[in-house]
Amino acid sequence: MKYTLFTTPVISPILRVISKITLKIIRWRVVGKLPEGQGKYVLIVAPHTSNWDFFLFVLAVSVLRLKPSVLIKSTLFIGPLGWFLRYSGAIPVNRLQASSLVDYIAGIYAEREEFVLIITPEGTRSANPRWKQGFHHVATAAKVPILVVYVDSTIKTIGIEGLMEPSGDVDEDLRQLKKFYDTKSGLRPKNYSS
Repeated sequence: MKYTLFTTPVISPILRVISKITLKIIRWRVVGKLPEGQGKYVLIVAPHTSNWDFFLFVLAVSVLRLKPSVLIKSTLFIGPLGWFLRYSGAIPVNRLQASSLVDYIAGIYAEREEFVLIITPEGTRSANPRWKQGFHHVATAAKVPILVVYVDSTIKTIGIEGLMEPSGDVDEDLRQLKKFYDTKSGLRPKNYSS
């Protein structure tokens, strides 16, 4: 087993304790539970409106005992930063090969007994009404559900809404997701666009 920040025997329990204490101090909470008996899914989270989202992500992932992966552009994987990104569960991707990326990720799902990929459908921290559809294509190709997770700064909550099976209609699925996420408020609400 390849260890990550969230699975290393001594470090992970310490990080979990620190995360719980930090969440109490900043008065944020994590609500909901990860799906039982479901080791493979695409986890989407929105609104993604600030660089501080990463900090909240680390705290929530640690408290939930999640072992996620994230896609990060390959140009960042240099030297110590590259090592740290891999240790945090990051997978380097070349954005110029987007068409083969879905097949590559679907292959990872097929190879592993457990695999959770976190994707922010907005694709940016700026207001973007045109969400990326990659998360839907990956879930469809890998035949896995989508776990809907939200950030809501008005109630200081990171919440797990539940699983969604991708339908054959990407546009309708996106409409339903945006309708749900429109009721949430990111850390910087002006950076969210329906």
